[in-house]
Amino acid sequence: MNVPSTQPMFTVVMPVYNHAAYVAQAVESVLAQTFGDWELYIVDDGSTDETPGIVDDLASRDARILAIHQTNAGPAAARNAAIRQARGEWMAYLDSDDLWLPDALACYAEFIARRPDAKFLYGYRHRLDDDGTITELPGEFQLRPTGAAELFGRMYLSHLCVCYRRSLLEESGLYDATLRSCEDYELYLRMSLRCTFEPLGKATGLRRRHGTNLSRQTGRSRMLEAEVLRRFIERQGGAALVPPEQVRTRLGRLYYAAARQYFKARCYRQSLTALACARRYGQTLKGTLIALASRALLPLGTDDGRPLPKLD
Repeated sequence: MNVPSTQPMFTVVMPVYNHAAYVAQAVESVLAQTFGDWELYIVDDGSTDETPGIVDDLASRDARILAIHQTNAGPAAARNAAIRQARGEWMAYLDSDDLWLPDALACYAEFIARRPDAKFLYGYRHRLDDDGTITELPGEFQLRPTGAAELFGRMYLSHLCVCYRRSLLEESGLYDATLRSCEDYELYLRMSLRCTFEPLGKATGLRRRHGTNLSRQTGRSRMLEAEVLRRFIERQGGAALVPPEQVRTRLGRLYYAAARQYFKARCYRQSLTALACARRYGQTLKGTLIALASRALLPLGTDDGRPLPKLD
């Protein structure tokens, strides 16, 4: 049995919710790492399938694996629960349905040895289909260090392919547990105020594609993304790092995209609210047309039953 060091180099965090079919494979990909100085926290986030028993069995096999069980609170809260107990100098993440390539941690360790001043490293991922087919994908922004401006324009940091100093969390704060999505994007934006992102230039993991993780954009998801970015600019210091024209263009397009998705879902009231947000960043002909149509169709519309996301 492997015995963890007093302070392992890496703390690996794996939240899991109802992934009994996949979690053991994810953990095996950690056990298969060629670099062994790590601890792994598996956080069962109130699973209702066979996951809790599988997690406990996995933890009994290796002293480096530790299990946490909690009532369902979402992935951000699950990761925070592990972070609070973490001993490693560096944090790395793997979701319970994804896989690491065998040299993922070794690549991080080698980069850190060359660049001891680095705070945040990132690689990229390939896609794994349920039939076992692997599709190799090109990495984004892999040729030079990046930061707040690049990240504001696009979320290119894949959660299973990032590694950063635990001290960066102490400076930036933990995940926002009120967010059930965009929580990683929101955290990385805050981190971009304190570091640059250093690319590895290679893939470190496989993102599994299956029926329960295939998501589609909705008005609510677009609205939440826009609100995360708006708060970053207006309240968290991002305005000092992102050009005003980029802010105007990105937020205007995101709020418009939210309005369009709400319109398609016949949520005309929400569509009008999103368009009002979009107009703060500029008026477009398409936005005006959707607003006119939304007002005309308002009596025939529906409601998704949830308030629009608003972050202060």
